[in-house]
Order: sequence, then C-alpha cells, then structure tokens
Amino acid sequence: MKTHRILAALIGIACSSAFAAQQGTLGATSTGSFTNTFNATGLRQVQVLGLFDATVSIDSGMINAFTSSPGTPVQGVADNFCVVDTYGGAVGLTVTANEYSATTLRPVARAASGSILGYQLSMESVANPGFNTVMDSTLPTQIVPNGFSDASQCGGGNMRKAIHAMDLDGGVIIDGLLPTNGNVYFSQVTITATPN
Repeated sequence: MKTHRILAALIGIACSSAFAAQQGTLGATSTGSFTNTFNATGLRQVQVLGLFDATVSIDSGMINAFTSSPGTPVQGVADNFCVVDTYGGAVGLTVTANEYSATTLRPVARAASGSILGYQLSMESVANPGFNTVMDSTLPTQIVPNGFSDASQCGGGNMRKAIHAMDLDGGVIIDGLLPTNGNVYFSQVTITATPN
C-alpha cells in the first residue's frame, strides 16, 4: 500500500510539472502563465503524388532512357510525378521493387505462369534531366534537389520516371524488347520520400 501511495505521489508531481496554461485567481492581483512551444523538428513534411501505373506494350512509344546503349530510343513509358517538401528543400527517394534479378540486380516483373521479365526503372529531376540514376537493388536512392513546398505547385511534376523491358537473352542484355510469349507481367514499385 505504501508503494502505491509513493507511486501516486510521483505521478502527481510529474503531471503538475507538465507545461500548461495556468489561470490567475480572483484577488487584488492575479497571475497567470502560458507556455510557448517552438517545434522546429516536427513541421517539415514530404509527399509523393502524381504517380501513375505504367503499362509497357507493343503499342508504347519510344523513349530516351539510360540504357545499355545510351541515347538509343527504346520502347517504354515515361511520365512525371511530384515530390513536395514543406521546406522546399532536397528530398531523398528510396525506390524499391517487390522483386529483383540476382543476375542483373535490376527489378523484375512476374507473370502468373511464374516466368519473369527484367526491366529498367530510371529517374531524373525535371529541372536537371539526364535519366542518370538507374534504380536497382544496390542503388535504391534518388535525391530530388528541391521539392515543391506545396502540392499546388506540382503542375507537370518535378521528377520523371522511365520504364522499359531489359532482359537477359543468352547473357546479353536486350533493351526494350518485349517477349512474344503472350504473358502479362506485373511488378509493384514503392517510393518512400524522406527529408534530405
């Protein structure tokens, strides 16, 4: 019982020392107090938006992406998305696919039959184009130099992603060629943004 009273007393002391506005009492003089809090660490927020699913097919257009033959257009899909940082600063993007090739370290898409298709995902800043960052299991991070500070600024986006098939054919990387086996392949990609 004595232990419970001591614990209750300690809890009471801890609660009474918490910062809270104190109201003055009625009298010849009255004193009240309030607390100012400056939370410099909790206000910065980031957001990824404007993402679209990508479907690469024989009807897809040609894109210029960082490939095994730089500058050679390949059949694929490229589109923009937006990264917001309420401070307007640099943002790190960690990009992960649900499955990677042990041979090429690039992401792979899997068909219902179990067969896989390798592909390349590359990203660039719209303000600084070049598709110079190819995402694979060893290099999952891309830095956005300056995120927009508000979603209303996104417009056409500030990041661009390009996706095309990139598979092994007898050990040789073949860019942009889709297999003719009639399979449909799926892959899930996750982008996580953190203030840099």
